[in-house]
This record gives sequence, C-alpha cells and structure tokens, in this order.
Amino acid sequence: MVQIIIYILLISFIAISIHYYLVNRQLKSEIAQIEDELKIIVNENIRHRLLAPPYSYTKNICFQINKLCTNYQNDILSLKTSEKKYKDLMINLSHDVRTPLASMLGHLELLTESINESPSDNLSISLEVINRKALELTDFVEMLFQWTKLDANEEKFVFSSYDINEQSRMLISKWISFFDKNNIEYSFHIPEKEYRCSIDAAAYQRILDNLFKNILNHSHATKMKFSVTQSDSHIHLLIEDNGIGIKPEDQNLVFERLYQCDLSRNSKGNGLGLAIVKELVQKMNGTITFKSVPHIYTRFLISFPLQSL
Repeated sequence: MVQIIIYILLISFIAISIHYYLVNRQLKSEIAQIEDELKIIVNENIRHRLLAPPYSYTKNICFQINKLCTNYQNDILSLKTSEKKYKDLMINLSHDVRTPLASMLGHLELLTESINESPSDNLSISLEVINRKALELTDFVEMLFQWTKLDANEEKFVFSSYDINEQSRMLISKWISFFDKNNIEYSFHIPEKEYRCSIDAAAYQRILDNLFKNILNHSHATKMKFSVTQSDSHIHLLIEDNGIGIKPEDQNLVFERLYQCDLSRNSKGNGLGLAIVKELVQKMNGTITFKSVPHIYTRFLISFPLQSL
C-alpha cells in the first residue's frame, strides 16, 4: 500500500514537473514573440498589433498592449491634427494681418505725397479705407485673442442669474441700425415674461454679436429673425436668415476654427467667430445646433438650462 502511494506521488511529481516545464517553455516562447512584436511597433510600424491565439497564456497582456498602442496612435493623430490647425492658424494670421496693413500703408503713402496739396476726394477716400482696414484688423486681433484664451481654458466666467429676454432686448438694440443700413428686414419675438438662466453676461453678448456679424458679413440675407421660447427645462434662442447658406458638404465644418465658406478669402471674417460661439455656449452648459438649406434659410438654435425658481 505504501509502495502504491509512493508510486502515485512520484508520478504526480513527474507530471507536475513536465507540466511546469512545458508551461515555462511556452511562456518563454510567447514572451520572446511579444518582445519581437514590440520591436516592430516601436521601430517600424505603430499600426502593428500583437496576435495571440485563444489558448495563449499571454492573450490578456497582448490585448492590453494592443489597447495601449491604439490609444497612443490616436494621440499621435490628434496631435498631428492639432499641429496642422495651428499651422493653418499662423498662415491665416499672416494673411489677415499683412493684407489690411499693406492697404493702410499704401494709403498712408498716398496721404504723405499729397499732404501739401489741397484737400481732395482722394484724401477722404484714403482716410475711409485706412479707418475700415484698421477696424477689420482690430476685430481680427480681438477674435484671435478670445479664441486663444478659450482654447487654453484661461477665460474667466462670472455666472449670475439673468432674465435672458431682457438681456437679449438690450443687446439687440445696438444692431438695429446695422440691419437697417444693410437693408435687412428683421423681426424679434421676445416674450415680456422673465426667462431666467445662469449665464455670463459678457459671454452671452459675444455670442449674439458674433452671430449677427455672421449674418451681416457673410449671409447676403434680406431677412433675419430672432426669437426666444421656453420648454419645461430649457430656454431656446433661434437666429435665422434667408441668405446664401452653407453647402451640405461644408455644414459639418461650420463650427471649426478657421472655417470660411468663401475660400477665396475675399469676404470679411476670419473663421473664428462661430467657433468662439460654440465654445462659449458649451462653457455656459448650453448646446448649439445648426441647419442650413442654401438660399432658403440658415438657422442656429441655442439652448440654455432654465433656472428653477
């Protein structure tokens, strides 16, 4: 009986030893293969992935390594995209700053040459051009400054409870003369009842200013309307015009920084206004959607959470 037990123990020991040897050899082989595969990923191809059969001892490790490589690859792509956008920003910055400056300098030279001559229409025209270009340049620098602060999360917001209807009436009043000057028929539907929400007043002003500038500078519209409505939990702002609109293939780019529907760059604008609008709306816990049917309507819908009384 004792001999049988000894034989069983001996056989068990031998079996365990053989199993351990086989497992150890298999692990060494799989680890060596992982090492070779990692060398390919590090030195040759970031898109390469580790393959492990279902019975592999290291399949979970391979899965985690593949997941890490995928995240790293996505980070690289995101970084390259960001770098390209900043390069585009610098290219556009160079263009948008140099062009009005060149125009201003040319007219200043003309003024200098005619300084001793009697006043003329040319003098008045040159002064008007210089003033207009200076305003365009100032507007661009301000937009760029706003975007840079938002992108770096350095913008400071002061949230308070406001009646969005009263705020809207106050801000819209200064734009009426501009719509009149550009022969744009307007309609404003703002309830007398208070719709209160928590917003930053300066940020809300920038949102409306940028949207109205967009209509004036790009839409070629003859009509626009602004309305405020309320649902159970949100306040909704609708800004709509009947201008040229945005082509369907470009509509997913509307809120991208530097996007301009006029690729010839002959129109006013710097491609930052709507990107800033979206950032500001989101910073105030709101949402903004966009829809355009070219030459029929372009519509922006902004929603802010309604403040409970």
